[in-house]
Amino acid sequence: MFTAFRLHLTALILLLACVPSGAFQQEVLTVKAYGSADRVPAGTDFLIALVVEIDPPWHINSNKPLEDIYRATRVSYKPLDMVSFGKVYYPEGEVKSFDFSETGLSVYEKQITVFTEVTIANSMEPTSLLLEGVLDYQACNDQICLFPSQEHFSIPVEVVGPNETISLAHQEIFAKFFEKDKPAEDEAWQLTRQERQAKEVLEKGFVYAIAAFFIFGLALNLTPCVYPVIPITVSYFGGQSGEQREAGFFRALVYVIGIAIVFSVLGLISGLAGKQWGFLFQNPWFVMVVTVIILAMAASMFGAFEIRVPSALMNKFGHSREGVTGALIMGLTVGVVIAPCAAGIIIGLVGLVAKLGIAVKGGILFFIMGLGLGLPYLLLASFSGLLNQLPQSGVWLVWVKKIFGVLLVGVALYFFLPQAEHIPDMQGFFFGLLAIFGGLLLGFLDHSTEHTNIFKKVRWVSGAAIILFGIYLTHGAIQVKAKDLEWHHYSNEDLQTLLVDGKPVFIDFYADWCAPCHEMDRKTFTDDQVIDNASKFKMVKVDCTTPDEPIRTFMEQFQVTGMPTLVFLDRRGNELTHLREVGYIGPDRILDYMDQVLSLDAMN
Repeated sequence: MFTAFRLHLTALILLLACVPSGAFQQEVLTVKAYGSADRVPAGTDFLIALVVEIDPPWHINSNKPLEDIYRATRVSYKPLDMVSFGKVYYPEGEVKSFDFSETGLSVYEKQITVFTEVTIANSMEPTSLLLEGVLDYQACNDQICLFPSQEHFSIPVEVVGPNETISLAHQEIFAKFFEKDKPAEDEAWQLTRQERQAKEVLEKGFVYAIAAFFIFGLALNLTPCVYPVIPITVSYFGGQSGEQREAGFFRALVYVIGIAIVFSVLGLISGLAGKQWGFLFQNPWFVMVVTVIILAMAASMFGAFEIRVPSALMNKFGHSREGVTGALIMGLTVGVVIAPCAAGIIIGLVGLVAKLGIAVKGGILFFIMGLGLGLPYLLLASFSGLLNQLPQSGVWLVWVKKIFGVLLVGVALYFFLPQAEHIPDMQGFFFGLLAIFGGLLLGFLDHSTEHTNIFKKVRWVSGAAIILFGIYLTHGAIQVKAKDLEWHHYSNEDLQTLLVDGKPVFIDFYADWCAPCHEMDRKTFTDDQVIDNASKFKMVKVDCTTPDEPIRTFMEQFQVTGMPTLVFLDRRGNELTHLREVGYIGPDRILDYMDQVLSLDAMN
């Protein structure tokens, strides 16, 4: 009896050992295949519709993920003689944000339908076929990602003679393909989220688009980096000599048109060149330049110097600073200041202009958006011109300018602080910024005429030296190597080998296709406190992207079913099961777990 039980047990163990590790993959979707006709004449085309039902709260990556590291959804078919599988039409992914991702992912949720064109050869004799295919996908929820998986499907098709009549099938499904939702061109599925939003606006009609982009332009005034234009406008128009209201309004209108012209030109250039201003703000040097410019504007509000149209330009055009030409040049200048800050809203339009080639229509919309952005400045400029007609207008203007100076310092901090958080030596970066701004202010922005020529030269040399010193400090701060967490990358060691250091062990089971894993690498494992505490652990990373046999065995030892799986072991190799996590966790939580492990370790 006992011998028979052992034989059955041994057979069961051997059977389980032969089951692929993916067999225990959680079922998150169902697939059903439909043909557009049950009977297909030889030499004709028909469609296959693959209806995929995805169980909440799971999603799968779209056919075009926003990053190459994620596994794309793909449909493929088993080759069959005299049957050609043509173009596969995937639905548009929905860009959504999750707890582990700030940038968003392109995913499919709930239900999707994938269409495939199929052609039967002319020479095929009447017969019955079984078309077989595979859906490759990777499922995730808001915390974890499962291993990439496959779902097989098949669909029977009866091939008939060319003269036989056929009847269409499942028209409620295939109607979607023939309606406006059908992707007529590949490019339609290669638009970014912002470009698709812009395209939706354009498709509602040009008049609607004009109104929408005018409102978008108004919305740009809520962008913090647009604020510097307010004191520029007040300083320029408020300091003009008294004039009639109509003349002041006309100059203000020219000023706004100048903004709109530059705005549209820069938008079209950036779109047709395939460049997006927004990426510049990821560069610490660009942020440094923007911050220094804004601080210089703040200094002008406090009286360090006065904003003027460049005299060389004014002399070339032969007009005074108060003229219409001066207003246009100031508007063009201000447009250059605003354009980089508008990237968040105009990226979708500039990309669409580049891909669809609608340069004329795009240029008009950019111009309209610029007018919408400039409307508040039209009112502000008109009001600023009236300030001179009020009693003691100079006192009010100085007071208003100082208020804007304080606000501009806040705007500079708005840009500086987020970037500084990612700089290895934040102190060096700050003092480098201070030196560059100080050298610029002390050496070049003071236009007082009371200084002698010798003093001016000394001031220029000193200012240049201070700026160079600031650049040196900034470069050093950026180049300093940040603290990095030291990982042991698992290959084929046994558990005891990982315990030889006499430390508790932390194991991170991860994969390249796992979005939460990448987010933990970006946020959790770069935290300074986490890096400091990690020195008290044996930190082990296990790459499960395409696991070989030793890694599969190690994964089975710890019953890993999703990515990331985070495991803590004490010094003896015993897992602290109450601290196991499957999914993304932030720095605070992992620090709490580390403290618990170290406390238990001290007690034992």
